[in-house]
Amino acid sequence: MSAREEREPLTPRTASLYDYALFRHGMEPDGRAPAGGYPLPGGPPPDVLRFKEATRVLAELLGHALEDPDPARAAANLDRRLPERGVHPNHVQHYLARLSLTDEAAARALGRRLVRTATDPAALGLGISLVGRLGGPEDVPRLPMLAVLQGFLRPVVHALSALRCDTEVLIRLVDLLDPDDHGRVISELASRNDPAGRQWLLNLPLGPRRSSSQARHVALAVRLADLLEDEPVGPAVLAQGGRLLTRMALETGSPAEILAYKPAVPVYEALVRRADRLPPTLDHHAILLSLALDLSSGPPVLLDWRPGLRDELLDRLDGLLSTPDWAAVPNGAHAHRDQYRADWIRRMRREPFDRTTPNGLRIHVVERDPELGDRVETRFLLDGRPLVPRLFPEGLSQSPERVLAPDLLRATPEEHEVTLSSAYCAEGCCGTLSVTVQRDGDHVVWHGRHQDGIGPRLPEHRFDAAAYDAEVERARADDTWCRPARSTTRLIAAGLRERPELLARWDIPQSWCGTAGPYEDTVVLRLSYGPGVSGATGYEASHWIQLEWRLPDDGRPPAERAAAVLERLATTDPRAYARVSGGNREYAESLGLRWHDGS
Repeated sequence: MSAREEREPLTPRTASLYDYALFRHGMEPDGRAPAGGYPLPGGPPPDVLRFKEATRVLAELLGHALEDPDPARAAANLDRRLPERGVHPNHVQHYLARLSLTDEAAARALGRRLVRTATDPAALGLGISLVGRLGGPEDVPRLPMLAVLQGFLRPVVHALSALRCDTEVLIRLVDLLDPDDHGRVISELASRNDPAGRQWLLNLPLGPRRSSSQARHVALAVRLADLLEDEPVGPAVLAQGGRLLTRMALETGSPAEILAYKPAVPVYEALVRRADRLPPTLDHHAILLSLALDLSSGPPVLLDWRPGLRDELLDRLDGLLSTPDWAAVPNGAHAHRDQYRADWIRRMRREPFDRTTPNGLRIHVVERDPELGDRVETRFLLDGRPLVPRLFPEGLSQSPERVLAPDLLRATPEEHEVTLSSAYCAEGCCGTLSVTVQRDGDHVVWHGRHQDGIGPRLPEHRFDAAAYDAEVERARADDTWCRPARSTTRLIAAGLRERPELLARWDIPQSWCGTAGPYEDTVVLRLSYGPGVSGATGYEASHWIQLEWRLPDDGRPPAERAAAVLERLATTDPRAYARVSGGNREYAESLGLRWHDGS
């Protein structure tokens, strides 16, 4: 049981939601709410009314409340009647945006009372909306604490914006929230023409939980293009500019934000031309290498570059990183995380600067900076332009294990289909970028294919067969990007494909193998078991469990580690040593297996 679960019985169920927020915040060791906010007492309210009916009920109840000369009594009645009539918090903001209030003083007094005393979420939402619309500076101090409640971040930020609160209020609000919930506050800060806000945003940490859209909003808000043109430009501005560009260039399952950032080309140019002002540190080395990887094969290739400029910037970066001071940087890494990042630099150092095949097909396998997560992308360039961001921005580049490890790209006289990218949401929603591959004499032909009429269709492409075969074999054979832990997972996965009987004898139809994270050498093997995994319907569909076998690094080479795993799977039922990490708890216990609760 987690600490938060253990504290749940202490929650004062009859307190106002404002007092409840104070209570939960005071119990939190680090002062931050969990992602999504604290759950509301009694759980989320049911959404039982259609919008039209809800607005009618709201109009009736609010009308009666505004006729009551006693705000305390009016607030108490609303707090009681709104849940009785089935009004949901989501109805409130939409309704009030269209409502004309004749007695603004009464409505303001009612809103303030509800903010302080409401126990019902819809009543609290009504209070926040009224205060945001009709209140003043004196109403600002109470609002930020309410943002830590589940479902109330958006209305609170909307109200604070309407009240034109000080920028410092929004900055303090960020400290109350989990980083996953910072986006709405950051967007509000970015929309302000305020020096204090711009300075705070310029120093904003850009870890893996910052979105690409946030990065673009920040770059525009801090006027990054102007900052990089001003003299002198300090290392902090150059480094943060590099981080923002790298974040905007990430594949996210929607069009890359860098393509919507209008000053992108002059910003890249200004930053790279001044990159020699950065001290040669590990972080700066990683930033510049990430920029080079994107300029070489990522979405920024599609920007409107004047002839020769992108190659010139790549040459500048290559030349700078090749100087003795910069080349020696990875060798000075000693801390655990620094060593992982230094190893990544060594693996990726030459990748963006190999531009030997400007025409035809080029396959780049790009491992992202560990600071951005544990992602490896197979990037296909046709005639020098990246295929996925150009034709299928809703898609994500496949891992090399999915598109290179099998013989999918090898061309034969008989055509076969290859999925080059799948949508972030689901294939049935936005489709895939798929092609058929076929050898036709001295050529290899790619034909675009629709997935049930969904997704893009690649125009026919013809490649010289010898050049195509050489490029596919080069990409398949090149594993210099692969760190040892990932090599172990690849060997385990390959062994399970080649020897399906290893898991079949234990009635395990599905498996997945990967690493525990970008800074981890632990290998994780997940095995799914039970009739629910094998396509059962009805009652048995819920009967499944997921087993997780974690294998810490023991110092042996990947081939030895993988062989030991396959040998144990061949001789011993994994239910005897893997832990249950998901699925149906009752089903697990019926098999005599202990449920792993994270403790």
